[in-house]
Amino acid sequence: MFLSDHEPILARLNHFVIWLLPILGFGSIAYMLDGYFLGLTQGRILRQSSLMAAIIGFMPMATIAWYTHSNHLLWLSLSLLMLARGMTLSVQVPKTLATAGAETELP
Repeated sequence: MFLSDHEPILARLNHFVIWLLPILGFGSIAYMLDGYFLGLTQGRILRQSSLMAAIIGFMPMATIAWYTHSNHLLWLSLSLLMLARGMTLSVQVPKTLATAGAETELP
């Protein structure tokens, strides 16, 4: 492997590969929307979204993962963070489109 040649690590790696699908899927949507709002220079929306996603999506499951020492729950908390981030940002998109349409209307 590229990062390690230790057999115990490589043997455990297969248990966590499945978590790449939700992380990359939800993360790609969240990062796309990050770029959209960065382009609009809407830092306040990005900050609020990050805080809400961390408090609602990440913290509860990460706390449970810490208490139970479960790596799978920790991966789930990261997936929930990306999902919550994408959802909180996608709710804001129609508002930005409505204000952009109002600014471009002719008198």
